[in-house]
Amino acid sequence: MSDAVTAWAESHLGECLVLVDGRMAGSGFFVAPGMILTCAHVAGPTASQVRVQWQGVPHLGTVLDASPPPTGAATLWPWPDLAVIRVDGLTGHPCVWLTTRMPGLGNPCVGAGYTSTLAPALKPAVGLLHLTGRHDFPPGVLLKISHEEVTPGMSGGPVLDPATGGVWGVVKAKRDHGGGFVAPLIGLRHLAPAVHRALWRAHDLHHRRADHHRRPAFDADRSGTYVVPAEERDLRGILAGLPEIPAEQHRADYERSAGPLAKPPSAPHHDYGDVAADLMGLVAPPAGEPPQVLAYAADLARRHGELPELRDWLLYRAGRLGVSPVIRNRLTETSSTAPVSVMVRLRPAGNNHLRYHVTMWRYVDADHVVPVVDDLDAVPWPEARQRVQDSLVEQIRQLTAHERDIMVEFILPQELLNEPVHSWALWRSRRWETLGSKYAVVVRDLERLEDAESMAFLKRRWRMTARQFLRSGLVSVHCDDRRSHEAMWAWIGGHPLLSAVALPGPPDDAPSRVALEVALPEGVPALAWCGMRCEKCSGDACPVRLFQSALAGSLAETRHDALPQRVLELRRAAAADNHWGRDLVLLWDDPTRRPPRQQMLPPGEAEVA
Repeated sequence: MSDAVTAWAESHLGECLVLVDGRMAGSGFFVAPGMILTCAHVAGPTASQVRVQWQGVPHLGTVLDASPPPTGAATLWPWPDLAVIRVDGLTGHPCVWLTTRMPGLGNPCVGAGYTSTLAPALKPAVGLLHLTGRHDFPPGVLLKISHEEVTPGMSGGPVLDPATGGVWGVVKAKRDHGGGFVAPLIGLRHLAPAVHRALWRAHDLHHRRADHHRRPAFDADRSGTYVVPAEERDLRGILAGLPEIPAEQHRADYERSAGPLAKPPSAPHHDYGDVAADLMGLVAPPAGEPPQVLAYAADLARRHGELPELRDWLLYRAGRLGVSPVIRNRLTETSSTAPVSVMVRLRPAGNNHLRYHVTMWRYVDADHVVPVVDDLDAVPWPEARQRVQDSLVEQIRQLTAHERDIMVEFILPQELLNEPVHSWALWRSRRWETLGSKYAVVVRDLERLEDAESMAFLKRRWRMTARQFLRSGLVSVHCDDRRSHEAMWAWIGGHPLLSAVALPGPPDDAPSRVALEVALPEGVPALAWCGMRCEKCSGDACPVRLFQSALAGSLAETRHDALPQRVLELRRAAAADNHWGRDLVLLWDDPTRRPPRQQMLPPGEAEVA
């Protein structure tokens, strides 16, 4: 840390520091015009009045929001122990720049606060601190700092990283053996969303307009890679002017931009700046690929074409990082209209087809597949079914932000293909709604999806038939069909444009089983059947033949790639007319829609009998 940075940090923090007299006396600091950040145990409860003193002049403030107090016998204020105070009419003061980038362990920091050490009353003090460790404090984490002079009056004071010039945390409490704890700023996202947005937007707009020529050169701003703090400050200032959108949309944007590196956020996304901060916290991408935050900025620039400053910011940074071609391609992408989906896979535990591993993903496109459930422990089918049912509604809700059709794709071993997943009633307040009458529900064969040869046949047939109408691609296998596997193979193989087969019943019945066992490795993309079984009747009165005839008529003008949505319409119609569509099962495989490559199974599992 240079002498210039040290001198600036001491002066800057001293100018932004305020004395807070609320529930107790402590410290606070200006983060936006008229807005002060401090600890909740200093300020007191939400809506309470507090006195603040800046440069010797007293002012009256209001607590906009504060973390709730401890309950029971607990004395330490719960995480994150933060509060925001508004002082009306107070302007002309400096504000710290906030950052969620935290320094590494052992790095020096600069802290400020009020202390009574060597003085009869609280006086401002600035000192050098060192980050020495982490302390789990559920549901968050605190950072340990070393400094002999951390006193109770310093609670609520800022901690600044001299490498970035940004304040990353708030002093929370002293430790018994010297030093103290710091609450990182990620905790702000656990305050009321409206207060969080108001604070960060006011902060970001202020620092976009602020004159930073008095700031020294920081080490992080000299970096030749990724997005440096000065660029982050400019970006957040632009994002602070965008219209508010639902939290679900922010999460969807984060997942799309993060791609395979997406992970469950440690705190909610209330605004654009939260998404940008989390993306900048991810591992840097391989050489030649843009940082995730640039991908996010490109998506926003495409969505908000009326903001040339966002596009200008993006293209300049893309040029500096050598990723202009990739970013320009992303800027010109057209929005996909393909359905998004929840993918559910039930995989048997080795040879034990009585126990299953549950894995679930949210699928948006081939580059945006988010794992949401991955159970390493195999459980019996009833438990696996309950696990899926307990998770589905929330995962579907997360997909609504994409404003596209939603599918549910069940990837199942053959013994589960006839499970009535489409008839699950998951909405307790609306028991009349079933999964398959509300969303397009399809089943897919697990073995085919994981067999390279079968997938090659599927891809070839899909390319030829995906956009053809089913009047020429759908055939039926009747309940009196007695063809052998060899004869069925010759028949299907001789019809390369065959894209769908109507089975005479569930796939465990003899004619259906033969057709399914041949059609899947031959690459037939779709098979459909009804829950009814053959009753050994004959002629036109056979209910299976009536079903197959009605199905062919209903699907004649449907393209193969639109088949799931058409089956959804038939299931909805069946809810009113009680016809065969109620029990219709669709096996439909689009080879371009695939979950990520599976991790290895636990050792020894393949030998389970």
